[in-house]
Amino acid sequence: MKNSALKSLMLFGVVILTVTACSENNVGSSVTTTTSLTDVAQTSSQLASGSTFSISGSTSSTTASGGLGGHKPGGRGNGLLDGTELLAPTGQLLAIIDAESAGDFRGLRMNSASGATVTNYDASGATVTLTQPAQNSGGPEGCSFSGKQFPKFDSLLLKIAKTVVDYGTGVTNTHGSTTVTRSGKITITRSGNSAAETEIITFDSYVVNGASISGTKTRVTTFDSTTGKGLSTTNVADGKITFSDGTVTTWTSTKQRSSEIVLDSNNRPVSGQITTDGSTVVATSAGTVIYSHKITKSIIENIACGREHHGPVSGTVDTVYNTDTVSVDFGDGTCSNNTVTVTLNGVVSTKTLQE
Repeated sequence: MKNSALKSLMLFGVVILTVTACSENNVGSSVTTTTSLTDVAQTSSQLASGSTFSISGSTSSTTASGGLGGHKPGGRGNGLLDGTELLAPTGQLLAIIDAESAGDFRGLRMNSASGATVTNYDASGATVTLTQPAQNSGGPEGCSFSGKQFPKFDSLLLKIAKTVVDYGTGVTNTHGSTTVTRSGKITITRSGNSAAETEIITFDSYVVNGASISGTKTRVTTFDSTTGKGLSTTNVADGKITFSDGTVTTWTSTKQRSSEIVLDSNNRPVSGQITTDGSTVVATSAGTVIYSHKITKSIIENIACGREHHGPVSGTVDTVYNTDTVSVDFGDGTCSNNTVTVTLNGVVSTKTLQE
């Protein structure tokens, strides 16, 4: 599949991989072009921040298609991973995206779009419906309970005690010459109430394009209705990603999302702030880092900006992907500034955030 995937990418004038290890999903490869390093910047900064956007110069801000993740027909419609703006130019990043996104609204939308059977159960075991927010609709993305940023979806989640994402023995999506096959299950269990909710996300024989993912992700969310302050803390225990070439890595991840939201009389957020901190590391037992991202300056989203600003207004994410280093600085904190400073292996450029 490696040759056909590369041919597909070359048809669009984008060659994004230098293969340093033999595997069908280019695991062990390094990204070498400006476009694909921008893809890494876009993906890692979305995973870190929990928000959704595209960065000018990435493949999702053009009409190009390709990558292992999927397609993007007719302009900017979907990201390369169906229903998202997450880009997966390599098998490694595809597996990391699936691991990091599991249990988030964005991850659930990606699961549904890629053919999984997603079933939700209430506390009695009866099936219930969870309406997914559409991509770029202004709804929740890289979070679950939102601290009343999205009251409608917070209320819906409170009714769901368990969600099962089931790919069975395998579901394959083909886009041109590239394919993504997922199998196994992701299970999310929820307990608590509107003041304190615990979610536990587990993987059952979960494999994506030959990479297996295991571990337990625990998210604890609290909300104080008297102050309007919320706090969500996510940690991964016993995380492991085994890539398709047999490389075994430890996956560690932690994220803290604090919110202070002001709602109007219609229960819609009109002002407030989301602050996110955290880091993720995927490394071998010898200490070789395959991937890492770290929020080196707290990421801030200003609710009052509304649709004027796409993504965070300030904060910095530093990323290492094999031998490449990427940094994204979201700016000066103003709603009117939709530019970000992106540093790719030491080369600094200014790019635009897009919805």
